[in-house]
Amino acid sequence: MTDSGPALTPQDEKALQALIAWWADAGIEMDAPSMAPRPVAPTAPGPRSEPLPDTRRTAPAEPVRAATPQAARAAGFGDAGSSGPGARTLAKGADTLDALRDAISQFDGCALKRTARNTLFARGDRAARIMVIGDAPGRDEDERGEPFAGQTGQLMDRMLAAIGIERDAAYLTYVLNWRPPGNRSPTQDEIALCLPFAERHIALKKPDVLVLAGGLSAQALLRSEAPITRLRGRWTDYAVRDSSGEPTAATIPTLPIFHPSYLLRRPTEKRLAWQDLLALASKLNH
Repeated sequence: MTDSGPALTPQDEKALQALIAWWADAGIEMDAPSMAPRPVAPTAPGPRSEPLPDTRRTAPAEPVRAATPQAARAAGFGDAGSSGPGARTLAKGADTLDALRDAISQFDGCALKRTARNTLFARGDRAARIMVIGDAPGRDEDERGEPFAGQTGQLMDRMLAAIGIERDAAYLTYVLNWRPPGNRSPTQDEIALCLPFAERHIALKKPDVLVLAGGLSAQALLRSEAPITRLRGRWTDYAVRDSSGEPTAATIPTLPIFHPSYLLRRPTEKRLAWQDLLALASKLNH
């Protein structure tokens, strides 16, 4: 009689189910009985009424320029031209996550607030080791008033569950707290106006690991103009900023990854996303 190994715990079973679902999304079949993943073998094309889809990799879209320190200073972080206190002033006065949430709700210096239905702050466990920061809310998130909702949120939850992180065991937020109209890309000035809130959010949350989901999030917080295709999968240290916005000696291991909405548009990139998830799991386990 062969030894079948230790019995799986309920948590292990959930993680395994999520992992299998992730493999299925990536086009990988399970090789029973070992349950090892194997690539789907190509089949000979038969008669088709429609042409085969073009699976060639296309060049990534031109990224929006990052919120560089120069642009951020030029924009005044919202201190100039607004009807009330600027983002830097409000963020500096927030000593707790609740106070920061209230400060963001009071901020009227960004025009996005006037076109959005809801102000989105965060969801998940405030004591979580991992903090995920996306670019900006989309339509589903704005309508529901919840970060990472709809298809994008479901994929994000499945990505984390595939490495054993339950839905509420991570802390998720955005660089921008309001949806740009029509889901357009935020402008450089809009990012610069709101960046103090995101930086203060990180300083107050103090996660063990920071995950930047999307090009705008990674570019703005890392002060980089490189596209996400170059930033993703590369660990770096984020310098925590003080209440005045100046870098401190404290750093947080940070991993840029593809945003779930990008993966929904380009599912072939899920193989790279899986590599990033494995790197994240390894970091959390050490």
